[in-house]
Amino acid sequence: MSKILDKFFKGIDYLMGIMVGLMIGFVFLNVVLRVVFNSGIVWSEEIARYLFVFIIYIGAIGATRENTHLGMDTVICRLPHRVKRVIYIVSQSLIFILMIMLTHGSYKMTIQNVNATAAATGIPLSYIYGVGMVTGVCIGIISLANIYKAITVPEAVDKMVLLHESEEDDIVEEITTDIPADVKEDKADKGDELL
Repeated sequence: MSKILDKFFKGIDYLMGIMVGLMIGFVFLNVVLRVVFNSGIVWSEEIARYLFVFIIYIGAIGATRENTHLGMDTVICRLPHRVKRVIYIVSQSLIFILMIMLTHGSYKMTIQNVNATAAATGIPLSYIYGVGMVTGVCIGIISLANIYKAITVPEAVDKMVLLHESEEDDIVEEITTDIPADVKEDKADKGDELL
């Protein structure tokens, strides 16, 4: 099941890459046309805006799964394990409640705009508002899975509360763990000599 989910989220990452490329392409094309030919494609600005909306909402799902949203883990990492676990479960419960509110609000907006279309492209606005429901449901499921894991595997909370900074931090950590201790000390001594 985990491999299927990994492939699914890898597909979402590729889809987001394609959407970013299309958005940049449309905006660049429109800028060139306006500067060089003093005219532009009316619908390209609207498509770029809607692609941006989809990138944000879909990216939020991936960021939640990988725990890469902005946050501070300085305080929670210093707490005792039981307190850390309780705070994590409460925070995931709040996220779940907020996702219910997002899904409900997006549903109301989708129903309200079923017959409305975008001005230039004619795209139904319910598609644009519907992505909020997808995001709310997906992040809600991820939050419930995190709560379940925190309850059933208490020792996993220590890893789950740590924010995942970036891939570069992971690479640096791998490199520094592969360097022997005597080489690290030698480099540190040379750095002190420079000061």
